[in-house]
Amino acid sequence: MVKRQHSPRNPCKYSIIYIDKPIITIYIIAIVYLINTIKRAFTISKDFFLHPTEPMQKRYEALRASFVDELSAKEVAHRFGCSVHTINALRRDFTVGSLPPFFHPLSKGPKQPRPATLEGKGRIVELRKQNYSIDEIEEVLLREGITITSKTIHQVLQAEGFAKLFRRTHAERRATLQRAKEQTEIANVKDFATHSFARTSYGGIFLFIPLILEMKLDSIFSETGFYGSRHIPRINYLMSFVALKLIGKERLSHVTDLNFDYGLGVFAGLNILSKVAAITQYSYRNRRQLVVTLLKKWNIALKDKGYIEGRHINLDFHAIPHWGEESQLENHWVPTGGKAMKSVLSFFAQDLDTTYLCYSNGQLSREEAPDEILNFVSFYHKSHGAFPECLVFDSKLTTYKNLDVLDKDFRIKFITLKRRGKSVLQDIGANKEWKHIKLTIPSRKYQLLKIHEAPIAMKDYGGNLRQIIVTGTGRELPMLIITNDFETSAKEIIETYALRWLIENNIQENIDFFSLNALSSPVIVKVDFDIAMTLIANTLYKALSGKFKLFERAKPKTTYRSFIEGDAKITITPDAVQVKFGKKSFNPMIMDFVNSLPKIKVPWMNNRTLVYSFE
Repeated sequence: MVKRQHSPRNPCKYSIIYIDKPIITIYIIAIVYLINTIKRAFTISKDFFLHPTEPMQKRYEALRASFVDELSAKEVAHRFGCSVHTINALRRDFTVGSLPPFFHPLSKGPKQPRPATLEGKGRIVELRKQNYSIDEIEEVLLREGITITSKTIHQVLQAEGFAKLFRRTHAERRATLQRAKEQTEIANVKDFATHSFARTSYGGIFLFIPLILEMKLDSIFSETGFYGSRHIPRINYLMSFVALKLIGKERLSHVTDLNFDYGLGVFAGLNILSKVAAITQYSYRNRRQLVVTLLKKWNIALKDKGYIEGRHINLDFHAIPHWGEESQLENHWVPTGGKAMKSVLSFFAQDLDTTYLCYSNGQLSREEAPDEILNFVSFYHKSHGAFPECLVFDSKLTTYKNLDVLDKDFRIKFITLKRRGKSVLQDIGANKEWKHIKLTIPSRKYQLLKIHEAPIAMKDYGGNLRQIIVTGTGRELPMLIITNDFETSAKEIIETYALRWLIENNIQENIDFFSLNALSSPVIVKVDFDIAMTLIANTLYKALSGKFKLFERAKPKTTYRSFIEGDAKITITPDAVQVKFGKKSFNPMIMDFVNSLPKIKVPWMNNRTLVYSFE
């Protein structure tokens, strides 16, 4: 702290200045530090000339010491740490002029462009006039054998006075690329890697490949017996279907939008995805038994990876409406439409504990629907060698006769609802013994319930069932739960049945993202195959979401928007397929995932190694 005292004779002037000792100490330390820094800088600069490290600089300094300072060969050799013979040879070579020049003249004027830039300049300008972006110009030039970076293309366009290109949708970008060719290529496995460089707007789709290999889906496809041809083998056909499902295409006919997306062709091990005719007609070649075999093998893979536990299985129907004028389909109740209409009745099974779908059937008639639960039980036993412990389903899924079969023949527990009769409220009102329970489901609004339980006999069911009447659920009518489980507590049974909405949510995910309700054909063979592929795609999305922190419960459309949609550049070499992701907010999370993966060789890409990188 500095203190100033005024002079008594002249109060306008300072006569005495007092400086605190700590301030003086700080000033001295700062001055000493500055002096030492300057000394170090001079020492480093001096050492650069006295103790050179680069070979050419050593040569120069040694010759200068010899001819300018006139030191002897022995003194020069001692200074620079080499032999006398080396110095003598250096003097001799310099005298006769055989040494390379120590310094290169500085070039004057603007830097001359590379020959490749000059060669592609006209083509760059031509493509920009057709509204090609910098990345699209780079891709076209690479296909034409001209290697120019996107930075150089930007500099050329800037020098030519082109403004920044307006923002376009993916559809507009594909339309621009289509103008580069008169017609699309024909998908052929032999033409894979014909284009050593490709781009795609769905770069994150390559993140599914490690999961596909982990679940052995490629082996399942190869062994199942689906149709394949010489040009497009079975595995490449099915990978094309998976690609369309993973990017959420509403209909198979929309593959036309991807006629020039060579990156998706790489994903399927082809030069380009199959055309509309090949994709849409493919389903008709495969009978129901092939789909069942596929689902059995898929179930085994899911069980091995812990995606199916088999403790509780949710079951449900879903009617897929058909909007065509002429249809041979039956009428089924469609909740979204609020009426019965022409539709395909499908059946789904979901592991309640893991929420993974494990079974589907899209070839049901109204007469077959009640017995589908028995078909599923038989399917599950053949797949896993054991029956599920407990089935959870709605009251209209099957008959009481089939409930008796589940109990007597298969020894399977079930939890369902009793169909309400006309006198249900009168019978419930006569009950005076009610028990209060509190559920432990945090997300549930109504947790304090009143229950009354008693054995009950049902028509077509041999023996008694356990009935649990539940009120206080927020609904006007009580819930009547019936089960053949007399050992588990009523609270646990109610909580288990309360999670039946999980399968409804899962079906809704398939509608929202995978367009399950976009029924493009009344032919149920095709619908059945499409539903099975949707089930597989849904499983892959759930498995991928589980790899990212805080995304474990994310819906497919959220995972798609965050990780799958985005530009990527694909480079194919004889040994590898390199996927280079464009800049994206979630790239750090993707980096953590791909860095945890082992070395990946992709069989349907001729066993090339899959390599991930980032811009």
